Amino acid sequence: MPQGETFYRAVSQVLFISQAYALLPVSNIRSVDVNKIRFNWRSPRVIYSATIFLLNLCEFGAVLNYVSSVGVNFHTSSSLALYIVCLLEHLFFWRLAFNWHSIMRHWHRVEQLFLSVPYRFYGEYNMKRRINIVVGLVMSSALVEHCLLLANSFHLSNLERTQCNINVSYLESIYKWERPHLYRVLPYHVWLLPLLEWVNETIAYPRSFTDCFLMCIGIGLAARFHQLHRRIAAVHRKVMPAIFWTEVRQHYLALKRLVRLLDSAVAPLILLAFGNNMSFICFQLFNTFKNIGVDLIVMVAFWYSLIFAIIRTTLTIFITSSINDFEQKIITALRDVPSKAWTPEVQRFSEQLGNDMTALSGNGFFYVTRQLILSMTTTIITYELMISDVINQATIRQKTVYC
Repeated sequence: MPQGETFYRAVSQVLFISQAYALLPVSNIRSVDVNKIRFNWRSPRVIYSATIFLLNLCEFGAVLNYVSSVGVNFHTSSSLALYIVCLLEHLFFWRLAFNWHSIMRHWHRVEQLFLSVPYRFYGEYNMKRRINIVVGLVMSSALVEHCLLLANSFHLSNLERTQCNINVSYLESIYKWERPHLYRVLPYHVWLLPLLEWVNETIAYPRSFTDCFLMCIGIGLAARFHQLHRRIAAVHRKVMPAIFWTEVRQHYLALKRLVRLLDSAVAPLILLAFGNNMSFICFQLFNTFKNIGVDLIVMVAFWYSLIFAIIRTTLTIFITSSINDFEQKIITALRDVPSKAWTPEVQRFSEQLGNDMTALSGNGFFYVTRQLILSMTTTIITYELMISDVINQATIRQKTVYC
């Protein structure tokens, strides 16, 4: 591992790109010096993020007005949930931006322990490469999903326009289909479409980026726990002096405090991300009772969106839970310490490892460990069995006639 590969430097490019979508508006995010990170209310990033947030808030008001006029049902409630989640994600990233400079400084201080001898010899866990690969794969897949959903909207809006003989242009029909809540209050103008599409991007982007952000934090923390485990594993079944175990225990406690700091900072994002993913998967599973195979474009967009949500959620749990996985490996390594080398320091270290859960959590409601995959899978299967028992599939069909 290069000596300067800190989490701050490894994730700076990813966070810089996210600022284009009005997330985490802190200044000097790509600076070499972590001490230059600032949150400045007068900075262009903050002004831009505030503008995007206000535009999203105005559109949410239009959605509320539309839902109140047409009534709340299963599908309009999903639109409401989308905008609520989007606004909350923006708010939580703003909350994180206030403290990002202090979090990164604390993380940087802890990492200095693991960028020096002897930990530099145990650093093949390439943090930056893992972050770039994960974010690249997930966000490129999210872009494909967004393009498929747009193609689906274009296709369906054109079907409505041709079947109903609506005397409007193709672009206006798209505007009416994509933004029925705005169509009632904001007349169609062609120059509005690029602006509204960009606002739509800022709504769609955080859903996948929040998962990527949690994965980045999981990779950054797991890299340091990996180094700690490798150092302990390197002295497997050897008799080590008490000073060795004192130093290792102190480094573990430094990581433990870092995990607690990050958990308090990102716990609302974790709770929101997993809650949104679960609700979206369940909503799409409900839609599987439709005859979605009638139209190829609708079928491809639907199944890609559902499968991508499941894979993204599973990958988020798998990567973020690696923090707890490495702690379990450390516990296993301690069990192999010879009895003649079992000192009070080793005993104290073993008790500290076993007394508390080291993992990120959703505000204490759950911990992100491998067991969470099984829990979510069980919940989804139970939901699918329940709705399959109460819904008559013959009465639910895809909408193919729009007039």
